[in-house]
Amino acid sequence: MRDMARRLLWLLLAAFLLGGCIFRPLLYDVRVEPSVISPNADGTDDVTHIYYRIGRPANVSIYFVDAQGVKHYFRNAQRRSPGKYDVYWGGVINDPQLLQTAGGQMLVESRVLPDGIYTWVIEAVDDAGHLQQVTGQIELVDSDTALPELHNFTVVPKEFRPNQDGLRDDWVSISYYLTKKAERVQVYLKRAHLGPNEPNLKYPIPEQESVVEPGDAGYHQYRYEGGVDLGAEPPPDGEYVIYAEAEDRVGNRVVVSSTLTIREGGKPRADVAGGEIDWQGEMNRMVSVPLGHSLCFTATVVNIGPVPIRTAGPWPGQTFRFSENYNTLAARYGEDSWYQQAGIWRFGINFDTTGVDFPFRWAIGRKEDLEERIIDGRPQYYLLPGRRGLVYGCIQFDQVPPVGTNFWWGGLIHEFVEVVNNYIDRISVVVGAP
Repeated sequence: MRDMARRLLWLLLAAFLLGGCIFRPLLYDVRVEPSVISPNADGTDDVTHIYYRIGRPANVSIYFVDAQGVKHYFRNAQRRSPGKYDVYWGGVINDPQLLQTAGGQMLVESRVLPDGIYTWVIEAVDDAGHLQQVTGQIELVDSDTALPELHNFTVVPKEFRPNQDGLRDDWVSISYYLTKKAERVQVYLKRAHLGPNEPNLKYPIPEQESVVEPGDAGYHQYRYEGGVDLGAEPPPDGEYVIYAEAEDRVGNRVVVSSTLTIREGGKPRADVAGGEIDWQGEMNRMVSVPLGHSLCFTATVVNIGPVPIRTAGPWPGQTFRFSENYNTLAARYGEDSWYQQAGIWRFGINFDTTGVDFPFRWAIGRKEDLEERIIDGRPQYYLLPGRRGLVYGCIQFDQVPPVGTNFWWGGLIHEFVEVVNNYIDRISVVVGAP
């Protein structure tokens, strides 16, 4: 009997210690204040304050029922531990819906409820399935329900090669018309399909400067080059989705999207093999050339990067006159492709008194060293990754160089981007009487 009494005593003590959880209400101390709000970001009664306590672990929902009996969820079955909770609500519900407008289809991720009287419901369900609700009324007046719509969201081209080859597909134009001033606008890129253990990375895309400030209503445009314009590697090749999100001050938020494929992406890189140029007749870092004769050279260019490199003539073997440059040579032969072109790589020869940077330029390989591609109806030539291109040519001295001309050297030029390798194998050249 004594043992039974002792066990009963222990049971009573345990019940007393746990009584706070066993006998405490599931949901209590519920308040929603004020009962009238105007969610329009004017700084006056924009939000209501919701308070509640949970007595034991439960899933909590907070929703608002309109005059037609439709539930609009603010929280839906969110797990909560015992304790005190409070949250502000500004009339916004997270109920994603597709919206078709004259400016295209968009996803409305959150929106402000229209004016009216709603029944608020705070509901808790514990692990045993017991449900408890507390309800009341709230009125919304002067609600800002206008969405910051993103009309005519355009991504061109759909296939993108971020390799700085100067063709139209090495950058992407993104544009839209924002119908309302937004507090926040984001444009970013994400993988369409993730591989095993691949992180779900977001690649932000900055907006171009224009007469319309970021976030203001109006036309907005972006130029995306995959990061190669900043010296970074682009996202890996594959299928992507470009998203644009706009959210206003009260919480109306919309999202639009489009697809994009990345091919042959990467920062182009090349080098002159060994950093050496075979200058014909060079002895002790000096070449003597009679007037009327030519300075000739041979070099090898290596594509050391991950992407093909585009090049164009003049082709190896071409002789320049000292009195001309790549522009005048192109005009003399009627070769439009020999003029400077954005994204083209060429091997150049320069000297210290020239008025034109690298006036003598050649393709970075013979046609047999390159891959020919027909793009927009025209042949384009590429030195593929890991491949070598042989470059050779001459400069005929049809006149004496300016006084003070001493040093000559080679370089690799990525036209309208940068001189990638400068001052390669610098020598002295003396031009004398024949």
